[in-house]
Amino acid sequence: MSSPENVKLTSSEMGSLWDAYINHTHNICVLEFFKAKAEDDEVSKVLDHTYKIAIELKEKCKQKLQSENIPVPTGFSQQDVDVSAPRLFPDSFALMYIKNMSRVMVAACGLMYTMSTRKDIRELYHHCLLQATNVFDEVSDVLLEKGVYTRPPFIEPPKRADFIEDKDYLNGKNLFGDQRYLNSIEISHLFANIEANVIGNSISKAYGQTADMQEVREFMMNAGQLSEKIINKLTEYLTGSHLPAPMPSETQVYSSSHPPFSDRLMMYELSVLTAAGISDYASSLATSMRNDLKTLYMDLFTDTTKLGGKAEKLMIENHWLEQPPQQDKILY
Repeated sequence: MSSPENVKLTSSEMGSLWDAYINHTHNICVLEFFKAKAEDDEVSKVLDHTYKIAIELKEKCKQKLQSENIPVPTGFSQQDVDVSAPRLFPDSFALMYIKNMSRVMVAACGLMYTMSTRKDIRELYHHCLLQATNVFDEVSDVLLEKGVYTRPPFIEPPKRADFIEDKDYLNGKNLFGDQRYLNSIEISHLFANIEANVIGNSISKAYGQTADMQEVREFMMNAGQLSEKIINKLTEYLTGSHLPAPMPSETQVYSSSHPPFSDRLMMYELSVLTAAGISDYASSLATSMRNDLKTLYMDLFTDTTKLGGKAEKLMIENHWLEQPPQQDKILY
């Protein structure tokens, strides 16, 4: 039986290692800044633990790439972060940021794990998945202890198991023709998408006021406007069912205009958040039953895809977007 190292990496494994390495280098830079500004001991502990995990995972990806003679991407480094810059967010936002970051990592590592064939690569992503869930648990516990965890809405449980009796249910109507309330699955997706956009909106504002290039500032302004539009639209659905929407106060942005990160890093981060949003809206579209919600998610998917396209063009124009491994032209 051949060892894993005797079998070439598949395109999926090569691409996922390449992408993961860049993402870990980005996370390291952001965590370095948050670590330098943290004042709360519990927040510092979470940041230190998450930072060590990001370093470990970056090195594991780098070793795998090097062992396969695959060029290691440039990624991000000390030149992309200025830890001496004034703080942009309160400590509580750092916790919310890590919670969202670990949520995205759980989804990414889970996908990379199922797309991998070689045992050693599957083991790597299994380890990555465990680390991401550990971070999510840790930061969630601290948020709960501090009383700043934003919970999804509570609803009364049904009195019995039941079946849908009328196709009007899909049109958002109940048996009597009135607007039906959202079901628990629809609520969960609305809440999660609002929460992600609240965080993205704060990041867009902070980066918009600290970016060096005018083009980047304008992009961040557009990203912030889109996130506000999405928050307002999704909130209307929750309040229409007499449910509260997440509006945490910990997302305030301080007034500093001194850039903590390079424009390249900030644009990369927004492109990652945009990609995560596209994935979230696709999942929400697939699991929501009300047709008006499906239409809404299709619109959000389109708007967010357009924003992602603008980010890619801006990054290419400034030579900031690294090219993933790809098949060479075959000459006949």
